[in-house]
Amino acid sequence: MYDGNQVLRFENKFKSSDLVGLGKELTERKGTGNYDKERTKFNASYVPLNSPTLQSKVYSTLNKNNIYYNTGKNVNLLNGAIITSGPEFFKSLGMKFKESDRVYQVGKKKGQPVLVPDIKTTDDIPDKVKKFFDEGYTFLEQLVGKENIVYAEVHYDEDTPHMHFYFLPVVNEVRRKVFETDSNGIIIKHDVVGKDGITRLVSIQKKDENGKNMYTTEKGKFLNCDQFWKDKGGKTSYAKIQDNYNKYITEKGFNLYRGNIGDNVQHKTKAQQEIDELNAQINDIKQTISKNQKLNEVELETLNDLKSIDENEILNPVKRKIIGYNENDVEELINYSKQIKKENTQDKSNLKKKDIQIEDLTTTIKKLTTENNKLKDGRAIKERDTKIYEQDLKIKNQKMVIKEKDNLIDTLQKQINNLQEKFNSFKEKMFNLCDKLCKALAHKLGVHDLKEEEINYDEFEYHANQINKKYDKDKDKSDDFDLGL
Repeated sequence: MYDGNQVLRFENKFKSSDLVGLGKELTERKGTGNYDKERTKFNASYVPLNSPTLQSKVYSTLNKNNIYYNTGKNVNLLNGAIITSGPEFFKSLGMKFKESDRVYQVGKKKGQPVLVPDIKTTDDIPDKVKKFFDEGYTFLEQLVGKENIVYAEVHYDEDTPHMHFYFLPVVNEVRRKVFETDSNGIIIKHDVVGKDGITRLVSIQKKDENGKNMYTTEKGKFLNCDQFWKDKGGKTSYAKIQDNYNKYITEKGFNLYRGNIGDNVQHKTKAQQEIDELNAQINDIKQTISKNQKLNEVELETLNDLKSIDENEILNPVKRKIIGYNENDVEELINYSKQIKKENTQDKSNLKKKDIQIEDLTTTIKKLTTENNKLKDGRAIKERDTKIYEQDLKIKNQKMVIKEKDNLIDTLQKQINNLQEKFNSFKEKMFNLCDKLCKALAHKLGVHDLKEEEINYDEFEYHANQINKKYDKDKDKSDDFDLGL
């Protein structure tokens, strides 16, 4: 029997534009999480930020460690990992939990109260829990290299304790294309007509005697996310790491369930989980609205039927006389007939309402049966109290949550738009500067009629590296430089 499920998630798509928002969430505790500021002071840091922002820490680490990196906007600068498990696992390590004022909206625990750590002093964090995160950090440190870690901290101020671990995906060698050059070492180009019909000068990649493109291996320190994960095993890298982590953490005395080996299960990010929660709430509201609409339709139909009985001209004594009865007798018969019809109409209305309620209860029974069948896997099913909440109050609370999320989305969108404007301005300046530098380098190489559309950045990067190597070959390689970012 396991004490809990193994949770080790990786995310490898943090670009420069992602670092501002991520940094605020990690340090200022601003984002989509359920943060308890009373517990924030108990968060445990392994590698602190020690920089004004996460973005500045990333770039300063790259420059300090002499790591070569591409400055493009789509470069994956940072990778992340999260280590955690469920409340039942941390309970087995001695940590106490308490019920919050929220309930699970999806999954097997739907409708049950969300449990959060009950921490008032550092003594409320058991040594076994600290040891679990210590070992998790050691495993990740050995995986990526201590010098490449940018930030690592355990958060106790959210629903479940977890470690955030962010690192630079650094490799020690990369393959680069080899280009054809003339006798002066200048790369040879030829005209190539693109799909748009425009002819461009393109560098010619050198081929070996078998006609295959040639590459050269360059050693050093390079930021290269794709190559990093290829070195870890390519498509099977995540599964191998999960296996290694399970073996490692089990040997350290923690009994976690690895999951079905070979399953292609994608872990959800926090944002995706938030979306699922909101979608579940919206579906509940839609079902309630649909049910109320049906009941309202029955009420309207009943009112119309009752009204038509009172207005029925066929039973009007003024327009129709019944032979053998005086007018008062006819009036009493008509009123009695009306009353019978009204009672019948009301009875039909009640039957329709009962049908709607029975349909609603049948759907609920099917859901409960499905959930019950899922739980029948040999484990003991714990009895739990069933709490009945007033439907109107539940809808009100759900609407408030959705409204808060909408306000948060609006705020974040404004921040994104502001940052996008600043970034576009900065990008335009950098492109202009890059073009000027390329033209200056072209003049240095003897090319004086270079046009902007003819600039090949790969070629100029190659020439720049050659010039730098020429002037830096006698430089002490141990000297570090820092851009002060």
